[in-house]
Amino acid sequence: MRDGLESEFHFSADDIAKIEAGQAMARIVPTGRPDDVRMVGVVLIKSSANEFLKAFRDIEHFEITKEVVRTKRFSSPPNVADLADFQMTDLKKSDLLSCRPGHCSYKLPAEEMKAIQTGIDWNAPDAQAKAEALIRQRIIAYLDNYRQNGDSALAVYYDTESPYSVAEGLHSLIGSETRIDKVVPQLVRFATEYPANRPPNTEDFFYWQEAAFGLKHVLRTEHVIIQQLSAAAGDPHYAIISKMLFATHYFRAAVEFQYVYPVRTASGEPAFYLLSAQRSYIDGMTGARGAIIRKIAEGRSPARLAENLQLAKQRLENH
Repeated sequence: MRDGLESEFHFSADDIAKIEAGQAMARIVPTGRPDDVRMVGVVLIKSSANEFLKAFRDIEHFEITKEVVRTKRFSSPPNVADLADFQMTDLKKSDLLSCRPGHCSYKLPAEEMKAIQTGIDWNAPDAQAKAEALIRQRIIAYLDNYRQNGDSALAVYYDTESPYSVAEGLHSLIGSETRIDKVVPQLVRFATEYPANRPPNTEDFFYWQEAAFGLKHVLRTEHVIIQQLSAAAGDPHYAIISKMLFATHYFRAAVEFQYVYPVRTASGEPAFYLLSAQRSYIDGMTGARGAIIRKIAEGRSPARLAENLQLAKQRLENH
């Protein structure tokens, strides 16, 4: 693991010493593309890997950070009741009705723009509530289609002049992580070919989340895939891939890889390293203005990731 931190993610010897001492560390890793943001963080947690998985499965309470407003795990199968607390705080009639392919305030496929515009009586007094109800129904239909047909069912955004395929973005991001593919090839294959080729010792679930990343809150849906890996020392390792299936703003595509690497403390107590590698294609990062935004993001994002890892450490160690 140390070799990967140094060679792949460019952590210094001093960084690794701090990690081994229990401090969460995170950094931006250059990709060569201004809109391709790659970030990695790692922390040593004095608890068992199985305790981490138990906490992580309870995603509604696990993902509580400064930027997260609310999180809800979907039932299996997902249903509209799972979205009872789902609210688009920036939903505006004028924005929805002015949406057209090539120009929209929300990341939507062209057919979704039409469905929302024509499926609601916008002159009715309860138009806003009905619009949110329709959006909830469409989200469940979207997830059902994805669960049956995989990435071919993912959205093609028409919010800008150039249509953007979420599936192509995810495949590009996942395919770029060649080291991860070498470590967990079956998991990577399942993530790209879902629902086919499920590897052994694998579980998955879906959740939605509202987060405050910028001027607008982001509503997103995620597919989480967890694989238990055998280890020579006896303690199982876990690899996790989280695919962002949809986001209302900012993110064109995003994926997170997490690795749970069990170790033992000097006294023989269980512990593990939690590594989080996040990669995303983000709007507004190109051009002169984008360079300024990217510089700000690169300054703040690693600190936010390190803080979130530290929070996970505190929850598990104080459990």
